[in-house]
Parts: sequence; C-alpha cells; structure tokens
Amino acid sequence: MPDAGHRLLILIARNEDAFDPLVTGLLDVGITGATIIESRGIGAVIREDMPFFAGLAALLPQHTGSRMLVSVATPDRIEGLLRYLDQLRPEQRPVGAVLPVEAVIGFGH
Repeated sequence: MPDAGHRLLILIARNEDAFDPLVTGLLDVGITGATIIESRGIGAVIREDMPFFAGLAALLPQHTGSRMLVSVATPDRIEGLLRYLDQLRPEQRPVGAVLPVEAVIGFGH
C-alpha cells in the first residue's frame, strides 16, 4: 500500500560551506532524523584513483569530497526545507531529489 505521507529526501552538500546551512535548515523545519554519508564525486575519483585520465582531471572542479544526506520526511517539512534552501546563496545550495515512498518501516518508533 502506498504511503502518501512520506517522501525520500536525498541531498548532496558539494562543499563544507554548504553543509552547515543544510543541517540548520533541516533542524529548523523539524527534520531531525537523517543519515549523513561521506561521498566523493566522479571528478575526485578520476583525479585521485585514475591517473591515466590526468588531462581530463584538469577540467574538473577541484573540491574532492561531499556529504550526502538521506532522510524520510513528510511533504510539509520537505516543502519548508526547499523554501529555506531557495533563500541560500547558490554556492551553498545542495543538489538533490525528493522521491515518493512506497512504504515506511521503523519510522517514528
């Protein structure tokens, strides 16, 4: 049975300056449960682990790490977060997606 009350939120803070405002926004709208995953983009992998692509690496951004945030939240809280994120400077805004959730287990207990 579909769960119309929750959405999956996936956001990537591309640099350290983008992470603190993201966490502030989450807490401000009442999203207190989230998983943070340290991640690397393909540019960092090419630059650090694939030296045979050295020429291509010069064309890619220099930052090497990011943090991915995953959370399940209600649509109203996500809408509040999106409004907050829209007010940030462009370099502070995360990239991400909001997806429908088929079912939720272990949530809120």
